[in-house]
Amino acid sequence: MTKNWAFAVGINQYNPNNFPLLQYAKRDAEAVRDFFVNAAGFTEVCLFTDDSPDLALPNGAIVPTRPTLGNLVSFLTDRFEQPFLSTGDNCWFFFAGHGVQYGNRDYVLPMDAPNPRGQQPTYAIAVNDIRERLLRSGADNVILILDACREEVGRSGVRDEWESQQGVITIWSCSPKQRSWEVDELQQGVFTYALLEALRLPGERSCATVERLSNYLKDRVPKLCQHYQKPTVQIPRISADPSEKHHFILLEEHAWDTDILTLKNDAMHLAFIENKLEQAEYCCFRANAAARGRDRQIFDLYYRIRQLRENAPPQPQPEPRPQPVTPTPPSGGRSVPEVVREPEPEEKLRSEKGIDYTKLRDLLKAQKWKDADKETYLRMLEVVGRKDGDYLRVEEIKQFPCEDLRIIDQLWVKYSNGKFGFSVQKKIWQECGSPTSYNDDWEKFGDRVGWRVNVKGEWLSYSDLNFSLTAPSGHLPSSRFRFRVGWWAAAGVGWLSGEGRRGDCWGSSLALRLVNCNL
Repeated sequence: MTKNWAFAVGINQYNPNNFPLLQYAKRDAEAVRDFFVNAAGFTEVCLFTDDSPDLALPNGAIVPTRPTLGNLVSFLTDRFEQPFLSTGDNCWFFFAGHGVQYGNRDYVLPMDAPNPRGQQPTYAIAVNDIRERLLRSGADNVILILDACREEVGRSGVRDEWESQQGVITIWSCSPKQRSWEVDELQQGVFTYALLEALRLPGERSCATVERLSNYLKDRVPKLCQHYQKPTVQIPRISADPSEKHHFILLEEHAWDTDILTLKNDAMHLAFIENKLEQAEYCCFRANAAARGRDRQIFDLYYRIRQLRENAPPQPQPEPRPQPVTPTPPSGGRSVPEVVREPEPEEKLRSEKGIDYTKLRDLLKAQKWKDADKETYLRMLEVVGRKDGDYLRVEEIKQFPCEDLRIIDQLWVKYSNGKFGFSVQKKIWQECGSPTSYNDDWEKFGDRVGWRVNVKGEWLSYSDLNFSLTAPSGHLPSSRFRFRVGWWAAAGVGWLSGEGRRGDCWGSSLALRLVNCNL
């Protein structure tokens, strides 16, 4: 059984000569503590607020919990000196208070921090230092949740970027340079209000995985800010390292059948395509915990991966196929399957809509990448009843059949040896911050997949794409939409006009469709 341990901090009473007093940060930390204990059944939650009582450690030591720099650093040092959690457990950290960004690094501010006044905040606590301490807990899943502003206090001469926290899941209430708002009508911070709202959703609406929680917060928080007439935008930022942690189940009691199947698919892909056996074993462990040990297929996969890691000869049994298992749609949220569908023995070339993908398979097998790209475009048009020369509309993308997306993706991934495909593009998109509008993250995505010449900041025309295996990962399929930056931009996240000027944003319809289809 997975253990959940948490450390929650909420600070209202900053020195008013240094920082504005906050109204609801303490209340936010207490609300998160109450949810963790009463609704989620956490093993232990350590609370540090302006007036929280002293805390007794397992060794009998009494720790003051007033969130000063000295108390916070002492607790992070002493409590995490020795591991106290195990593989499969979750270690959570929640902070509500002031935060700053300096030199592309993020900091949270204890209640006695002086105003850095444009200098490096030496009396603050770097988020990276918190991450390093929490990783010593012994848990293999660390979740940082930070409800704090990220206003910049100094210039380093370096382009402002998202500070990646390796090995953990990081959920920021806002993007760099943005403010995190409080709302009197809610008597809470906007982000924490939306976070607790999301974690309480039941059944098919649940946000049990990092991916679904991320999508919910990125949609809900800006809408709340607009509703309560906040003067600037606030967009949460979520990252997961490694990227497979986007599929990890945060709250097992709200997991879907498809969540477990997705983790199992990740394990198979990591083990038999990417040869990342340690990460594959980890995915199996998490899937088994969510399935409560009742999925025999996970056990078999886990022990086969263990044998590969130990260089032992595998037991005679059919080789697991690396393509994803086709999941059964959820029917009530949290049920756990006793029997899971096996991977199909042969690649599927015809969908339930009657679309035949044999020609696409043959072109990919022959490595005729440009012809295969056009064939992909034609078959996608056929799915929605359109013809060559037309393009998909946003409303059609939002409802595009998951089965057809999955067939196309499996064929591209298989015959490019994992270099091309929808799922490859989605993984890179997530690593770039899952952008839902045209911004720096979208440009990073374009740079990563090779659709943009980042030296000049220009997007390639279709004729300039690289239709060979020397192209960057995720470069294909691009499809043949008449917008010159490619079909992801045109139909998914944001697009440029044929002349290269910035155009209107169409929303994240395609990217979110891939997420919803568990590709």
